[in-house]
Amino acid sequence: MLSKIRVRSLVSNFAILEQKFEKAHVVAILKHFVAAKIQYQEGDWETAILAAGKLVEATTKALLRFCGKILSRGRKFHAGTALRGLERESSSIDDTVIDAGVTDVSISWVLGELIRFSSKRNKNPKEAQELVEALAGKTYLIFEELDGRFYVNMDGLSAEKTALLILYGLYPSRIREDFLRELVMRHGFSAKNANMAFRRVKHLCDTDGTGLKLRGLGRQKAEKVLDESRP
Repeated sequence: MLSKIRVRSLVSNFAILEQKFEKAHVVAILKHFVAAKIQYQEGDWETAILAAGKLVEATTKALLRFCGKILSRGRKFHAGTALRGLERESSSIDDTVIDAGVTDVSISWVLGELIRFSSKRNKNPKEAQELVEALAGKTYLIFEELDGRFYVNMDGLSAEKTALLILYGLYPSRIREDFLRELVMRHGFSAKNANMAFRRVKHLCDTDGTGLKLRGLGRQKAEKVLDESRP
């Protein structure tokens, strides 16, 4: 049985949800979330899946109420039908980033299921399990922006290649010359190396009063660096 104390603790920790959604729906969402996690950890797969389905239903109801919709009662409520009727709401958060993250997890799950299905009669199930576990690993972004500062998350790059990939990652935006040098230095390079990197990539850019923008030739070189640096 799910601990009420644990749910109450979650509700207090996730009070941010109550800024948008009714408390009753927030409690239901977190209750089913905890239940799904506990049942999964305990190996009760069917109950975990049922709890996940209830979480989807509770989330759908919360979204509908947020949009001012009236909820159907009892068994007349169908999450799929309700979601298709919702219009997208505006948000300051880039929903494509969130959608892409969910998609990344989903495609790994789909391929993992295909591997499991294909390996049912395989004489070497360990190999299939290792493939599935590899797919389940977290995917880390190559490009990352933190508080307006841009980073390239790849080891072993020279200052020149780092500058090139910064320009590539920021394309089609322009970047000031001094800010490009600063970003290169934030990757662990000296001011001397950052200046040299800037001089070596400048000819690959279009320059105007607002900064640098990587040209087509530069983008080709950047893509080659990415291809060569990937495992």
